[in-house]
Amino acid sequence: MRKGRFKVALIAPLAIAVGALLAFTLPAGAAVSLQSESPPSTMVTLGATATLDAKGAVVYVPVTVICQPASFASLTVEVTQRVGSDIASGSAYTDVDCNGSVQNLVLAVTPFQNAFRKGVAFGKATLFVCTFECTEAVDQHSIEIVRK
Repeated sequence: MRKGRFKVALIAPLAIAVGALLAFTLPAGAAVSLQSESPPSTMVTLGATATLDAKGAVVYVPVTVICQPASFASLTVEVTQRVGSDIASGSAYTDVDCNGSVQNLVLAVTPFQNAFRKGVAFGKATLFVCTFECTEAVDQHSIEIVRK
């Protein structure tokens, strides 16, 4: 009877040690494989500031994109801002000539109804890219609308 208890007493710590070893080694292996991935082939970055012009009839929004050559791509930028008790919102769209390099673009976003004002707004840039398959990259965050 003592031999059975002795085996259980040895197996339990051994199982815990093996589990701990696996817990510490598996995440490290995953991190190494993530670090070895190539840079993204599709990327969009919305600028932190937009420039107000024409008394709020337009904001110029900077966007950085990357897409691989021989791809078809379109970029949409949306801006929404609270103006008093109303909402000013608008969007802009353009086709992108994919060349594999970083491209800095500026889109003119015109509001649908109310004029934009200097201050905080929400921006969203969506890059839709098709080669053999279609993918979408999105960057969205608060932006600052500043005067020209």
